[in-house]
Amino acid sequence: MPYEVTYNSRMSLHIDIKYIRLISSRLRNFKQKKDYLFNFSCPYCGDSKKNLSKARGYVYCKRGGLFYTCHNCGMGTNAGNLIKQIDSSLHKEYILERYKAGESGVSNFKAPTFDFPSPKFGKLDKQKIFEHAEWCDKLPSGHFCLNYLENRKIPKEFYSKLLFANKYKTFIDTLVPNNEKELVDDARLVIPFYNEYNELIAVSGRALETNDFKLKYISIRTKESDKKLIFGMDTVNTNLPVKIVEGPIDSLFLKNCIASSDSNLEGAAKVISAKDKVLIYDNEPRNKEIVNLMKKAIKNYNMIVIWPDTIPYKDINEMIQNGMTAEEIENIIEENTCGGIEALTKFTFWKKV
Repeated sequence: MPYEVTYNSRMSLHIDIKYIRLISSRLRNFKQKKDYLFNFSCPYCGDSKKNLSKARGYVYCKRGGLFYTCHNCGMGTNAGNLIKQIDSSLHKEYILERYKAGESGVSNFKAPTFDFPSPKFGKLDKQKIFEHAEWCDKLPSGHFCLNYLENRKIPKEFYSKLLFANKYKTFIDTLVPNNEKELVDDARLVIPFYNEYNELIAVSGRALETNDFKLKYISIRTKESDKKLIFGMDTVNTNLPVKIVEGPIDSLFLKNCIASSDSNLEGAAKVISAKDKVLIYDNEPRNKEIVNLMKKAIKNYNMIVIWPDTIPYKDINEMIQNGMTAEEIENIIEENTCGGIEALTKFTFWKKV
């Protein structure tokens, strides 16, 4: 049934805009780009401590309400949760005003009904053809995207699961019409995200022709949801121990591994139903954000990897690029997985901040 713009949905949108403007003074680099498009520095990840002018958070209109996404940390939520993040008292006023307006079920602050998929009996066939994109295993020898994959030493078995888009904006506009994203028609490696039913839920474009004016990664949801975006849900076996890393490319080198697509590994751990989970943060002992997240994960009784001092590399792909094998890395992970007091003790010596 097509979505209809009702009186209540228009009122909801009006209220959303009102409250986004009320918190705008507390959002760094806040700008209104269009009638229903706002841009500012992400209040969840901070965007960048080195460059305070970075603004990769966007509020946009969809289904009669406003939603938020960050192109840096991957955070995706609705206007209500964003307002609550900034000001819990103002959030209570927001809820009350939505209620008084006669909220009718198209709210973007109530539990969304679209998060409950219709019953499925087994996995679907994955989408095989994409307009304006080609699977990497079909690219001609010497193609610059293949050169990129080879330089990062990505196993050739994954070439058939990665896409190349010569014009990313054109690709996204065709895949997700009316997405209201500000994109550039640059060339990108495209990483498809599937859920456990093989449904395409998002794509992430990695720039191949980078400069200071382009975002290295731009992720776009193709299926509307407030759930944590996780890479590898289509291949993970929850009956076995699950490894959780930050980057999708890093996950390709490890067995039974998923990627959080940001530093929020605990968020991914809460979504996955496996009994045994190991959080594998990047090896960045001088990164205050990573250090704080690891400390919190240990206090919450998670099993995590504390990288030994003999590993000078930042992440798993960097380890591979510098000559380590996947088997070596698996062994290091197994030997350095810990929790509780042991993890806290090792963590104290590991961190450099």
